[in-house]
Amino acid sequence: MTGITYPPDAGADIYLLTVRGTPTTGSGSAARDLHNATAGDPGGVAGAKAAGDLSHNVFLPTDPADPGLLFVDTWNSPAGFGGFFSDPQVLQGAAALWADRDATFWMPAAGFGSYRLPVPSGATPGALGLMRAPITDLKAAATAFRADAASKINAERQHGLIAHELWVPVPMPGTEPVLEVLGVDTWLDAGAMDAWYAAAEYPLLAPVFTGAPVTSAWKPAGTDWIEW
Repeated sequence: MTGITYPPDAGADIYLLTVRGTPTTGSGSAARDLHNATAGDPGGVAGAKAAGDLSHNVFLPTDPADPGLLFVDTWNSPAGFGGFFSDPQVLQGAAALWADRDATFWMPAAGFGSYRLPVPSGATPGALGLMRAPITDLKAAATAFRADAASKINAERQHGLIAHELWVPVPMPGTEPVLEVLGVDTWLDAGAMDAWYAAAEYPLLAPVFTGAPVTSAWKPAGTDWIEW
């Protein structure tokens, strides 16, 4: 595709934007329609792509009683990200969509043992497991997470794990680095995911947490939601 000028820092390094919250409409079709009219507006989508937003995926809680909503976007331009979300129209659309939200910009957690495996032929991702926790320091956490991943990768694959990816917050200018980690696990099946998490233990990780991890389970929102 020609005629698009991407930000100068757009490259092969990727970043993750997670936006989790409660839509102003509550759950259901009204939330979908509002999302498609705001985040899915063709002009806004074109602007996001030109700024370095490589993908936008929407997830709903696996618990039908939970009215939450999750966006997971992959970016390759921090400068483009900052410019896009300083646009008044983008901020206006976000205010219309979200009653409350937490948005965090993440970068890959180097050395934490992230991996992504092929999806079997005919299968599609069916669930997402998130874990977010404060940590003692990056070096100790990297050692613990890598060891934990090594001890579980074979068994997790047998339960349908597709990807196990770890992220840390992108440092913001003029602020102290946030010692926090986000784990994003992609699974073939929500039921198998829940069964694995219910039985799994994490003795290697406990010493590097400075607070209780916050976990959540999600499923793809479906083809009626505008994604790219």
